Amino acid sequence: MRATAIYTPLRRRRDFQRVHTQGRRKGDLLLQVRVMPTPPPSSLTPPIRLGMLVSKKYGSAVARNRFKRLVRAAVRELAAEFWPGWDILVLPRAAHAANMQEVRDALRGLLSALGVVCSAETSNEGG
Repeated sequence: MRATAIYTPLRRRRDFQRVHTQGRRKGDLLLQVRVMPTPPPSSLTPPIRLGMLVSKKYGSAVARNRFKRLVRAAVRELAAEFWPGWDILVLPRAAHAANMQEVRDALRGLLSALGVVCSAETSNEGG
């Protein structure tokens, strides 16, 4: 685990498409998450790159932006648990009434199932 993890936004259309079509995915009632290793960077520590796809079907601009704020805040809280070098794409399912705790728990569970979160913390709870 790293003490401080830095995530950057996933910006290019081709990166979104690559993660969306080729990435591994996992979902629950609130969210769907797709992940893929980051292409080899020029720096020594590859970043965590975060993208979100929230269509107009989700709701008004206020609802879409609220969802994005919740996800960004949850990722900031969980960032120290992430392995470096992943592209993460988050899509909402039924997260309209979700609060911060529910989004954070859903993200932690999905990302740990996909191998992005270090599982040392979760394996200690089970035994």
